[in-house]
Amino acid sequence: MRKLYIRLSIALVAFILAAIFSGQTAAAEEGTCYLKASNKDVFVIIYDMDRDGNQGAQIWQGRLNQGESTKLTAPHARFRYDYNDQPDQDQPLSGGGDRWCNNLNTVLVP
Repeated sequence: MRKLYIRLSIALVAFILAAIFSGQTAAAEEGTCYLKASNKDVFVIIYDMDRDGNQGAQIWQGRLNQGESTKLTAPHARFRYDYNDQPDQDQPLSGGGDRWCNNLNTVLVP
């Protein structure tokens, strides 16, 4: 009978630890995605979007070469981007769309 209690206790502790660690992984992927330059080099500025769809603070900017990607974390799991698809020339940015950023999905720009 004592062995049964020990085994059940170990199983319960293992189950609790598995639940705790799997929850942290899921939470870490919420609001996280990859930004990828689809067919040419591009300069991108990323802005956070709040739950009401309002543009928030800038969360990333930089150049992505064709096929290159970077990991992005958006606090509200949504972002808006502006881009220049000729990054070697000084020209105005074009407005990109609003995008969701979840579950490590890949978002192509432009």
